[in-house]
Amino acid sequence: MASSPFMEHGQHPAAWVTSAIPGPLMRALEPRGGVPHAVRQEIDRQLAEGVPASQLRERVERRWYERYAHVNGAELPMRADEIALALVAGSDCPLGCEDGWLVADSRVCPWCRPNGTVVDNHPDDLTGGRRLPGPEQAARAEEVRALMRGSRRYRRPPG
Repeated sequence: MASSPFMEHGQHPAAWVTSAIPGPLMRALEPRGGVPHAVRQEIDRQLAEGVPASQLRERVERRWYERYAHVNGAELPMRADEIALALVAGSDCPLGCEDGWLVADSRVCPWCRPNGTVVDNHPDDLTGGRRLPGPEQAARAEEVRALMRGSRRYRRPPG
């Protein structure tokens, strides 16, 4: 299915949104029957609630490159259904932001992104996962602090 930045005349908006699913993810989904039914239902639900198809398509593309483009190898086929749903899922934000951005106000959402950080944690990482040893962790933290000090545009006040 070729992806186009513009919806063709007569094309169903949900089909146009799903055509934005990136190639690597689509190839991982094809052996499982293509785009999961839950993803199609979520797209239809949001379209029925008035979310524009263009916003959904932008969300798919943005989330792929911000959160999931690094996922490859054996992990991508294992997480393909989960990732596809995460690409289209609506926000749980009480302010109704779009991935930490209040579209109507053109500003960062103070509820979801007070520091502007978006992180994709694999479930294994949340329960122990891969961690740096203490001394290496301290050394890396000092490197980050040194870089932050070096990038300041003003001198830090004494004391």
